[in-house]
Amino acid sequence: MRYTDLLPQNLRESEMLQFAVYTVQVFDDHGLDSGHSNPVAVLLSPTPKVNSLHSQLDTRGVYLIWEDDIADHPAGMEVDYRVDRREKGSSRVAVPYLRAVVHLKEGDRWTAVDTGAEWQKTYAYQVTPVARVLSPGGQVLAEMEGEASPPLEVTTHDVFPPAAPESLLTLVSRGPKKFVDVVWAPNAETDLASYNIYRREAGVAMARIHTGKANLLSFQDIDVANGHTYFYSVSAVDAHGNESAKSSEVTAVVPN
Repeated sequence: MRYTDLLPQNLRESEMLQFAVYTVQVFDDHGLDSGHSNPVAVLLSPTPKVNSLHSQLDTRGVYLIWEDDIADHPAGMEVDYRVDRREKGSSRVAVPYLRAVVHLKEGDRWTAVDTGAEWQKTYAYQVTPVARVLSPGGQVLAEMEGEASPPLEVTTHDVFPPAAPESLLTLVSRGPKKFVDVVWAPNAETDLASYNIYRREAGVAMARIHTGKANLLSFQDIDVANGHTYFYSVSAVDAHGNESAKSSEVTAVVPN
């Protein structure tokens, strides 16, 4: 059963926190009733609607953005939002998120970053407004949910390259057999797959000379000639094939 109560305009537009308390009685064919049901209090102040929900991807995860259509909330009412995520074939779950509110002339912009989303998956997101009535001491007296947004489908393609490797240095052998050792500091990304090592000589473009596993942080270049100067740089590649910018060049002078 469903019943819609059309409230008077003065109640819908009140700036004070007010509640309507409802009970239900059931009557049989003989006019006998079951008594009153348990009372349910409904907050009369409107909860905001989630408008213009859209998404972006960044290195932290899924970035959700929406508008709040209520400029001012009654004193004693706090507005928050619940973010639900559902993967195809799974049930919907509420997810923790990083949040921020930007106050603009045309209204508030709310943002949520789901840092728990996994790459290369498709999710459906819904955002539900939640109005909380607070006591003067800040305790929650009542909580009401508003209307959830339509589902927003997001596919998490990882298109973000790792950071460029840092702290490169070269060590040149002094023995009869010349070689150059190139070493660098490890990247912090958890999905790192490999490193590319590049080399050039003066006036020549960089060329890749080796690809090493993510757990190897050095490369020995034995294809060097006495009296030549070489310039090295390294890039990082993640599991999805995204390659970082090249590191700063380091120089190695091979003696005669």
